[in-house]
Amino acid sequence: MAEGKYCRIADAIKQIASEYCRVGDAIKQITINAPRIADAIKQISIGEKQIWACEQGSDRLYGIDDEYTNLTGWPIYGGTIANPAAVACDDEGNTYWACANNVYKYNLAGALQWTYSGHTVPVVSICLENRLGVTYLYTGDTGGTVKCLVDGVLAGNVWSKTPYIGTVFGLAVDVNNGQLYAAYGIGAAGRVVRFITSNGNYANAYYDATVNFFSIAIDEGTPSLYIGDNAGYIRKISTAGYVYWTQDKLGEIYSIAADGSYGYFTNGSYGHVGKFALATGTNVWLDQPAGTSYGVAVDAFGNVYSTHGAYGSVNAVIRKNNSSGVEQWTWQPYVNSTWKGIAVGPGIAAAGFS
Repeated sequence: MAEGKYCRIADAIKQIASEYCRVGDAIKQITINAPRIADAIKQISIGEKQIWACEQGSDRLYGIDDEYTNLTGWPIYGGTIANPAAVACDDEGNTYWACANNVYKYNLAGALQWTYSGHTVPVVSICLENRLGVTYLYTGDTGGTVKCLVDGVLAGNVWSKTPYIGTVFGLAVDVNNGQLYAAYGIGAAGRVVRFITSNGNYANAYYDATVNFFSIAIDEGTPSLYIGDNAGYIRKISTAGYVYWTQDKLGEIYSIAADGSYGYFTNGSYGHVGKFALATGTNVWLDQPAGTSYGVAVDAFGNVYSTHGAYGSVNAVIRKNNSSGVEQWTWQPYVNSTWKGIAVGPGIAAAGFS
C-alpha cells in the first residue's frame, strides 16, 4: 500500500503498512477503505493525508490531499472569512482557523462548527491541546492577548491574558507540564512568556531587546524551546531561559516545527525551507527555491510542507519535501496567491497528534 495510509484506532493514529491492522485485540484484514474501528466505521481518505493552508490573495481556506486535490467541501471562502493567517488541525480532521478578528472551526467535510469573535484585533497564532479528551484552543492576537478556549464551550472562555501590548507571533504548548509559551514582538524587542494552561497565570521566560520573536516550537524531549526571530536566528533555550545555541538561518524565521530529533523552519525573504538537528542547530538539509517562505508543517512520516511566494508570483506555491529534503511537488491553484499558515494531519506529536 502507498506510504502514509493511516487510520485512528482507539486514541492513536496508526500507519497501515499492509492490508492488515490490529483493531482491538484482533488482526483484521482490510478489504475496503472503510474498516470498522472500535464502534464506528472509519473511512480512510484516498488522499491519505489532509493538508490545510491559509490563502490571503482570495481569502480562501484550503484543504487538499497528498496529490494536491481539493478535499470534498473545500476550499471555503466568502462571508466573514478574511485574511486567514494561521491554522491548526486535530486527528479527527477538524480544523481551527485564525481569520482577521475571528476564529472558525470546520469539520473534515467543510461544515462550519462554530465561530469565535472574542478578539478585537487580528488573530495571528493558534495551537491545540488535547487534555483528558477535551480540546483546548490557544489563540494570540496583534494586541498582545492570549486566550484559552474550550472547543464547543466558547461563551465562557477559560482565560484571557494580555501581559504586553505587542503581537503574539507564535504559540507552543507543553502538554506534559501544563504550560503554554508565547513568542512576542513588542516594539523592537522580543519576549517569550510562559502561561499556566489551567488558569493563565504568566511569567517572563526570555527577553531580547534587539529583535522580535516571530515563531516558537517545543520538542518532545526535555523539553526545550526553539525561537525564531526577525533577524534570521534560531535559538534553542531551556524553559527557564538558558541559551543552548544560536544559529543564523538568514531572513526572518516565520515558522518553526519540532519533533523528537529534528527541527524545521522557513526564513521569509530568503525563501528557504530547512531541517536541522535539535542537538546542535546545524542543517540536515536546506531547500532554496525562489520566493518568500512563510509556514511549515511536518507529517507523522517526516515529510515537510511549506508555503511560499507573494501575490502575483509564480513562486506562490505550497511545497512538499520528503524527509531527506527532496522536493516531491509544488502546487499553485492560481498565480494570485498569498500563502500563510499551514497544518497537516496526521502530524507530529508536538502538533497535538498521538
